[in-house]
Amino acid sequence: MEYFEDRERAESFGEVATDYDAYRPKYPAALISAMINAAEAGAGSRVPRVLDVGSGTGILAVQLRDAGAEIVAVEPDEEMAAIARSKGLKVEVSSFEDWNARGRIFDLVSFGQSYHWVDPMVALPKIRGLLEPGGRLALAWNDIEPLGELRNRLDAITARFHAEGTTASLGTAASAGSAANHGSDGTSAATTPDNFEPIEHPALAQLRAMKFIPRKSTFTEDLHYSRHDWLSMVFTHSAQLTMDPVKRAVMREEMNAEIPAGGLEARNDALLILAQPSH
Repeated sequence: MEYFEDRERAESFGEVATDYDAYRPKYPAALISAMINAAEAGAGSRVPRVLDVGSGTGILAVQLRDAGAEIVAVEPDEEMAAIARSKGLKVEVSSFEDWNARGRIFDLVSFGQSYHWVDPMVALPKIRGLLEPGGRLALAWNDIEPLGELRNRLDAITARFHAEGTTASLGTAASAGSAANHGSDGTSAATTPDNFEPIEHPALAQLRAMKFIPRKSTFTEDLHYSRHDWLSMVFTHSAQLTMDPVKRAVMREEMNAEIPAGGLEARNDALLILAQPSH
């Protein structure tokens, strides 16, 4: 099943909207700069217009707004949209597939941690019609993993609770029986030299098939998480949100026991795909 077809997972975030906003990470500053530069290239001398799709609580949209863009956000969940509006964002509540642009066009259409929740066969032709000449599509994901041997121990716990495995989405391929540490919301898959090998991000093939010209970049930053903040982030991901509540609580307790009192070191290899329609 494709991510966008699993509506239980896609629609699971509203119940934890406050935690989502508090614990989901911002994007690296260099990634935001690359997105703004792409938007400004299409806008020329005026303020760039950005449509942020699947905006959630506005984490990416606020960063783009603060960097100088004019934002319209589209978000299907009322609870998530309410938090985004509290930050001063203009949010229209709708799925992207059903959203009515009312003739508006944009210099950049952005997806932060959300592209995998839309049907690309519907979304990509629609995006083509929303872009100004010279406009770009931007797909962004944070890909955060613990450093060192702790990563393997946490991955082993996740694999036991998600025996069905997950679909890798950030340039790694999971072998049978492995599972993503964060819950595979377009984030990282567990990777070890023995059971993973590099693959091309699936969005690149989708973009080329729909006559977009994509370019992929990675932006790396080192991070430190307290035990509480790490677990709070992990348990805002849909794989955990849709678990049986008792199993979810046990999984959290097992992870909690593995993480040192002083927290953990992590690395974010954030991914940005910028794509331009070919003509």
